[in-house]
Amino acid sequence: MRALIGQYFTAEPLLHYALRFTEDKLSETIKFGRLTLLHYRMFGGADSVIYQAAAAVELFILASDIFDDLQDQDAPGRSWMQVPPPIAIHVATSLLTLSQQAMQSCKFDPSVRLQLVDLMNSQLLQAANGQMLDLMDHATDEETYLETVKLKSASLLLFACMTGVIAAGKPWQPIVAEYAVEIGIAAQIRNDLRDLLRWDEKSDFLQRKRTILTMYLVESAAGDDQWIADYFGGSLSIQEVEQRSELFEEACERSGTLLYGAVMSRMHYNRFEELLNSMQEISPWKAEFLHVLNGEIA
Repeated sequence: MRALIGQYFTAEPLLHYALRFTEDKLSETIKFGRLTLLHYRMFGGADSVIYQAAAAVELFILASDIFDDLQDQDAPGRSWMQVPPPIAIHVATSLLTLSQQAMQSCKFDPSVRLQLVDLMNSQLLQAANGQMLDLMDHATDEETYLETVKLKSASLLLFACMTGVIAAGKPWQPIVAEYAVEIGIAAQIRNDLRDLLRWDEKSDFLQRKRTILTMYLVESAAGDDQWIADYFGGSLSIQEVEQRSELFEEACERSGTLLYGAVMSRMHYNRFEELLNSMQEISPWKAEFLHVLNGEIA
């Protein structure tokens, strides 16, 4: 990633911010490029050119994360949120373009390169649809929630995994596509559990964001917990509830919302493992694959 940025970003400020944002991204637990590399090895790939493809995946994900955070305005600690928005937008646009250039210039067979770029664009469009649904707070029930997650989050995991498969010269693998979606859903529900209990700008409850958990909680609110439904419905202001964080945590526990979220996440993770175990190609790599994912959803 650093080499590609250094090669193509000749304007010093662009180089500076791109490297700064890259270091921030690489501090995260789960690295999409590692999923690409792992799947390449799983399906028989042995060429070192995969590292450039994996870097292209990471650049793509970084650009997507920057755009996502700028739109949601809920991650003030990220480095790209601490610079003027026009700069962050320009760097994200440049990184997205660089990801395309990096993938197109990989020294694979031309037909493989074409498939990889097509995969990149198709999953970007899927994620764009999911992000729009998320921005519009589209979810009204479990079905529409999962629809949004599959488009927004799972499509990016599918992109990372399938890039490795196609780079290895193999055709589209339906089981890989299915378990990537299950990983994405499990990880998103885990994120929702974390953001449910936060009491800051990333709190899904304070932001009145409809997730599978906030909807479950609001439907369960009654008696002493009626204030939760009242706030979520807009009849109470944030000033009227901002001192009720302890009461909120108690309600999440008492209503079974936390247990529900944990069970739902584990159900999708178990389905991922079931699919993983059905593929003989993956058997020697299973432990490493689970290690890559462990910090995020296991």
